[in-house]
Amino acid sequence: MMKKILLALTLILGYTNAYSQCTADQQYLNSTYGIWPDTIQGLPTAIPGNPYDATLTVKTPATLLEANAGDSSILYIDTLGTSTYVGGWPVDSMDLVDVIGLPTGLVLHCDELDVNVNNCVLPGNYLTCAYLDGTTNDPIGVYPIELVINVYTHGSITIFGINVPVETDLYSALGNYESITGYNIVISNTSSYEMFNSNEFSLLQNVPNPTKNNTTTTIKFNTPNSNMIKFQITDMFGKVVYSENVKSDIGLNTIEFNDKLSTGVYTYSVQNEERIISKRMIISE
Repeated sequence: MMKKILLALTLILGYTNAYSQCTADQQYLNSTYGIWPDTIQGLPTAIPGNPYDATLTVKTPATLLEANAGDSSILYIDTLGTSTYVGGWPVDSMDLVDVIGLPTGLVLHCDELDVNVNNCVLPGNYLTCAYLDGTTNDPIGVYPIELVINVYTHGSITIFGINVPVETDLYSALGNYESITGYNIVISNTSSYEMFNSNEFSLLQNVPNPTKNNTTTTIKFNTPNSNMIKFQITDMFGKVVYSENVKSDIGLNTIEFNDKLSTGVYTYSVQNEERIISKRMIISE
């Protein structure tokens, strides 16, 4: 549930550039917390070797209740038999601890141009822009981004009839930071690979195709979930000549196939719990 509380607190921290000029969209000035574009619309596609930039507008939440999308059911602290509601506690600030999964060459910057923002820390109830830029030459694929953050708040609790002021943060309260996922960066090049939807189960053409007998061909498939995938190859008569179960990760997965097959046309497929997708490959001498 804490992930809901911190959803807006996280991306905000990582996406502000001290060296690039970006402008927050002022139509969101009086909005509740949010990040635009959202994870459904997603970030722009990166092309290897080409400059990349993406700007986000971010509005941080003012309170823990706002951060939790108005759900107050979990915003209570029990101390010595007394339950204290903390939904009205302010979001004082949030600190970006780490960014995991960025393609090599891309950087998340923090906006240090504002006197209230230093060292990747943003105050609550704050509208700003964020900036991601750089150039990557990483392989084509889907790169999920994980943001690790800490959140600071304060309030008071009642102990034996006495109000006790409390200043705390997520790490101090729970012993761990929060990891937020949702944004992916897709690296793609239509001159080399077909485009694919990172949120769908999809299969790419093997490379190279045709491939010579007893050499390696690369097969890539994309999956929005981490699960077991059945990988299978059949000959032109429908006979299964190769089969294995592959443990997949979210995003683009790679199978390096180099088993010896006779010259001919084959169908390779990947299958999850819902569907099977197939493509043809040619084995030459």
